[in-house]
Amino acid sequence: MRKSILFGAASILLAGTAAAQNGTDTCTTPTAVGEGSFAFDTTTMVGSQEMTCLSAYAFNQDMFWVYTATVAGDIVFDTEGSGFDTQLGIYSGTDCTASCVDDDDDSGTGLLSSITVTGVSIGDQFVVQVGGFGSGAGAGVLNIAAFVDPCAGFPDDGFEDNDDCATATPMADGTYTGLAVTGSDKDHYAFCVADGATVTIDLIFTNANGDIDGFLRDAAAVECGTGNGVNELADGFSASDNENIVWTNSTGSDLNVVLEVNVWTGSSSQCNNYDMTITGSGCGPTSVGTPFCDPMDPNSTTMSTALIGTLGTGVESGLRLEASNGVPSEFGYFLIGTGVDDPGIVISNGRLCLAVTGGNQFGRYNFGTTTNSIGAFDAAGDFQNLVGTATSNGGYGYDVATSNPLGGTIMSGSTWHFQLWHRDTPAGAGSSNFSNGLSVTFP
Repeated sequence: MRKSILFGAASILLAGTAAAQNGTDTCTTPTAVGEGSFAFDTTTMVGSQEMTCLSAYAFNQDMFWVYTATVAGDIVFDTEGSGFDTQLGIYSGTDCTASCVDDDDDSGTGLLSSITVTGVSIGDQFVVQVGGFGSGAGAGVLNIAAFVDPCAGFPDDGFEDNDDCATATPMADGTYTGLAVTGSDKDHYAFCVADGATVTIDLIFTNANGDIDGFLRDAAAVECGTGNGVNELADGFSASDNENIVWTNSTGSDLNVVLEVNVWTGSSSQCNNYDMTITGSGCGPTSVGTPFCDPMDPNSTTMSTALIGTLGTGVESGLRLEASNGVPSEFGYFLIGTGVDDPGIVISNGRLCLAVTGGNQFGRYNFGTTTNSIGAFDAAGDFQNLVGTATSNGGYGYDVATSNPLGGTIMSGSTWHFQLWHRDTPAGAGSSNFSNGLSVTFP
């Protein structure tokens, strides 16, 4: 039976034949061991259940060892090579008074067990408890070894280090390609889901290269980032290619969430690449108008520059244009056009989606006083106005003037089309990109 991930463990088998080294039937005087593989047989054990750990598993006919570390780092304890359904408990200490670290049933191959203890120092001691599930008993092998990352050298993606909820990468709607995840290096992504909105997340991958799972949680939940299948908002953990996660926010308010992406510990490979698409995320002002060329081709941050518009600023036309997910420190300005061309004309790393044929025109808001929108993206990727034409919301974006660079006037009932052009130097000298486009009919 497939279990939710409890530990970031990977089974490590030692070469050679396991030495016979039965544990004792009592935790009072456990058998001393170091690193190695140790053959045992529990059929003669009484199984007094002297110790229980996190999940209070009932260990049938259990036995005990005390391990003293001779190496530092992460240590793997597993029962690979055993001939029955095992259970495993690890405790910090040397006897029955030791404190629980972790327990496990089936995180190893099939019905076998595996636990990784991280940050071990030379001389640290742990009681190891092995028994059977249900009536399980028989010959087995206890393996204790330093953890060797099977994905060492597997290249990270540009969103690292997003290894836990505290370092989750802020995301927006869009498609993100070439992401990387391993069994020992989870990915975490943060975004907001508006009250009543439905967010959909697709993880696209080939299962044979590593079985990827996803867990969506409230960012404030104590379980955030644990990947243990407890109290998640939604999840996807099938044993086939790709995962689809759908969740509707019915909490009564906007909610910050975190998506954890990991590799199932029982997967034949612990390293994989994947593509991720997020739709339905985002909180705050609802954009007016109709997007086009949406999402735009990713910029050098691997995200698509996102343009929204809000009405009611009380300044000139009443439309505020705002852009996010841009390239920090890069400058740009807004464009206006009389027509739409979707999918547009490829220019540098993006697409100009304002029509230039059939009598259509476009112009640049980069001159004059009220018709100047020049700005730059801050460290968070938000487009900050540099010329004083954003009079509210902290100088974010651009308050669209009634007059425009084409010599026309924005009037009630007219429809105009907007896009942001910006530099994208990290992608190469002279590189540039665009936001999606937005068509707005003015009230």
